Amino acid sequence: MTDVSEAAVQDTRKGIYRTAPSRLTRSSLLIWIATLGAGFVLAATMPMASSGLSFWFYLLQWITLATAVNLVAGLVGYLPFGFVAFFGVGSYATAVLAQFHGVSAGWSIGGAAAAGALLALLFAPTMRLSGVFFSIVSLSLSIVLKSLVSILPEQIAGGSSGVTITAIKDPIFSYYLMVALCLASLAIATLIAVTPYGLRLKAIRDDAGAAAMIGIDVARLRLSVWILSAMIAATCGGIEALYSSVIDPSASFNMLISAKAIIYAALGGLGTVMGPLLGALLMSVVDELIWARFPIANLFILGALISLTVLSMPKGMVGSLLDRHPRFRRWFF
Repeated sequence: MTDVSEAAVQDTRKGIYRTAPSRLTRSSLLIWIATLGAGFVLAATMPMASSGLSFWFYLLQWITLATAVNLVAGLVGYLPFGFVAFFGVGSYATAVLAQFHGVSAGWSIGGAAAAGALLALLFAPTMRLSGVFFSIVSLSLSIVLKSLVSILPEQIAGGSSGVTITAIKDPIFSYYLMVALCLASLAIATLIAVTPYGLRLKAIRDDAGAAAMIGIDVARLRLSVWILSAMIAATCGGIEALYSSVIDPSASFNMLISAKAIIYAALGGLGTVMGPLLGALLMSVVDELIWARFPIANLFILGALISLTVLSMPKGMVGSLLDRHPRFRRWFF
């Protein structure tokens, strides 16, 4: 085995801790920020310009969830099949606080974020596992949580029939909350991508042992991004609860939520900022078009398209583009 000199280790550590990713130019970052700003100004006008508010709300929801999944799957290499647990616990936290305890919308959403962080801490021991073992345990815990919520007394969590929120009902306000959360999640992902924090996370994803050897606190960084991702997903669940006003265990802990978030992020490109946005945007529009024209064969056609896309672009749209055309790395990240 070749010994690594102390000087080399020190040089590598300095590179990880002090150097942000240099492939992005200031102009490309400014263009990305301007594009995000323009997109969200457009999103903010949708309640006045379009009658299909539900489509835009759920489009923003999927972008947010795909971005949150990407923080864990794309940056540290954990594939959380049970990611829906955070969404579900956020939904229930908001519903219970708003309906049973008369808490305002803002504080209810804050309660959802706190519930997501607490659940992430409770699930943190599973991060000792890796690969498919982590995914299986994550999925199992989400199923257990769904069953637990179902058997709780009605006066605590609504029982198996769920909770109907009548104390707060303002879909437009909920829509703007989702706009703000989606923008915040993309801003966080962008900030991570252009700072040494993101570089350390990718070093952990690529080789946790080597990252630890050069001085990176692997456990602490993994936990930090795990909690951050959970809080985003739980807040998203809380906002969706306010928007729909009706939640129940089957809907809030639906495994399709995890599946869609992972698929959208992977199709766009795991480990990139733009990938989850593009994946969720494209697939939401495609799903809507297919559903409108082929309601019976919707799932068959959508599944076939996803399979073909993955086969032709195994690293997602952004990842495959960068592999084939490396010169675009300064514009796509």
